Order: sequence, then C-alpha cells, then structure tokens
Amino acid sequence: MKRIASALLLVSAVTLLPDRVSAEAIGGPAEEGWSPEGYLLSLGIGAYRPKPGSEDFDLVYPSDNGPILLVEFDFYLYRIPFIGPIGLGIAGGWAAYKGAACETANLPACVPSTQTAKFNLFPLNLMAVVRIDALARKTPVPFVFTGKVGFNSVFFNEDVGSGKSSGRSHGFGWAAQFAIELNFVNERRANALDEDWGINSSFFFFELAGSDANSRAPVGDNLYFTGGLGLTF
Repeated sequence: MKRIASALLLVSAVTLLPDRVSAEAIGGPAEEGWSPEGYLLSLGIGAYRPKPGSEDFDLVYPSDNGPILLVEFDFYLYRIPFIGPIGLGIAGGWAAYKGAACETANLPACVPSTQTAKFNLFPLNLMAVVRIDALARKTPVPFVFTGKVGFNSVFFNEDVGSGKSSGRSHGFGWAAQFAIELNFVNERRANALDEDWGINSSFFFFELAGSDANSRAPVGDNLYFTGGLGLTF
C-alpha cells in the first residue's frame, strides 16, 4: 500500500512540474490528443466508525475513528456520450481501533482494565460506477463527479487480552465523489505521461460514502469520508 501511495504522489508531482521550453515543443502538434480511459486506480484515507455501533464497542473504543485506508480499482465498460464512463469497481481496505478492555462494564460506564483491546476491519466493496467527466473533457472546468452503489462485505477481528474473535458482515453501500483533475496545470506534461505510461489523468478527490454492513455484526458506517489521489488509464 505504501508503494501505491508513493506512485500516485510521484505522478501528481510530475504533472504539477513546470514545462520547459524545447525545440521539440515548438515543433509539436498544435492540438494534442488523449488515449481512451479504461481503468481507474485510487488510494484514499479517511475516518470510519461503525454505526450503529454496539454499546460494548462504544465503551471500549469511545472516540476512535480509524483511520480507514481504501484502495479502489474501476474497470469501465462503456462511455455514455456527453456524460462519462460506466463500469464496475472493487475497493478493499483496512481500519484499526485501539482501546482498553473493560474490567467491569455497568452500562453506560466502563472500568478500564490493564488489557489492551484491538479491533480491525477489512472492508471489501463491489460497486457499479458512473463517472461524470463531461465538464473536464468538453470545457476548461476540471471537475469530475462519480456515483457508486453496490454490495459491501466487512471482515473483522478483535483481540482482547488472550481472547480473539472474528467474523464477517455484509450489506448495501453507496458513495458520491468529487474530484479535480490535474491535467489543466500542465497539459503538455500530462500528455507525455499519457504517451509514455498510458496514464490519462491524475486527480485529487473527496468522497462521502455509507455502508449498512450490519447483517451479522454492527460494523457498517452510515456516513464516512475518504480523500486522496487517483489515476485513470
């Protein structure tokens, strides 16, 4: 995951670098084209807290919001004219929480013990995706909007002292994303990345999402957020 983050940061930095004047640039084409987009890769970090959380969870982890890390890969199947591509997406990630186990629990109070409690979530999201990029493609406005709906599975495990437990829960999920593409900062540099590496565009994004993966345990979050970097290919 660190390697993916480093790659995304490197590409964004290259895109933002100022262009240098050269004989090749002067003799280049007046209008540069872009390759078709078929894939998207993104890395986001944000805050996630299981809601509706159980009373026991709130006692042991009273104010812990993660963080959550999510890596997403989208595969586009068709481009709707004047709107953008539609396709399928898969996202996987990790969130961790740390607290103190309750020596005695008399709701709504908890007497902390010396035992450390650790709780880990591993969400896996399968979604239908529509990416509205008409503004970025047809106008100078670099804004892109994305909607997602699908199925969420959340694997979890908890270590409390010498005791361990694990499981899985599932449910419906959704997300709405706002992104700013970086091609406009330096189009020639971005076009060179497209020609050399097949990277069509890079972007910053902010995403709101929700999950009711509470079928077997209350580990879904009705409203959480992530933000980060992405690439389209």
